[in-house]
Amino acid sequence: MLQAISNRRAYRALSEEPIEKSVLLRLIEAAQTAPSGANNQPWRFITITDPAQLEAVKSTLSRGNYWAKKAPAIIAVVTNNEWGLKLDERLYAPFDVGMATMALQIQAVSEGLYVHPIAGFKAQDAKAVLEIPQEDSLLVLLILGYPGSDEHLTDVHLQSEHGTRVRLPLESIHSFDNWSGTLTPKAV
Repeated sequence: MLQAISNRRAYRALSEEPIEKSVLLRLIEAAQTAPSGANNQPWRFITITDPAQLEAVKSTLSRGNYWAKKAPAIIAVVTNNEWGLKLDERLYAPFDVGMATMALQIQAVSEGLYVHPIAGFKAQDAKAVLEIPQEDSLLVLLILGYPGSDEHLTDVHLQSEHGTRVRLPLESIHSFDNWSGTLTPKAV
């Protein structure tokens, strides 16, 4: 399983080949199986494939996400803290949505897709296009596509696409039994 998770990367070189509806539904089924506090399942997904609707959503993307305009499908990930478990000051909806979204991404990789979560979009404009209620949060857009040519990518994105994956060392993110000074993030 670790290998399958490791194979998931946020690639940008997408094909415009359509993705079958049955494949897209399997992604949502994978998300649906994720654990959630009190089984509230505070996630909602909108899969966009209609060409006009897809273009409208793509018009909300930031300039840096130019590459996502080739995507044949985008999934909008929506939540609301009121939908999830609340214990004291702890709100579990974002955690639960993260688990569901990761399950979706692992399924996407197993389907031969690239999946790239992005935050670079005008959220209010995208919410308006998708008719998402104002009180709900459009957390992220998942850009989907089969692997494609990287000839349209900038040099920076080409380097990222083919470079070594960089992760913090384990001792920077984990300790046994109590807090360790190595867990404190370095100032940015």
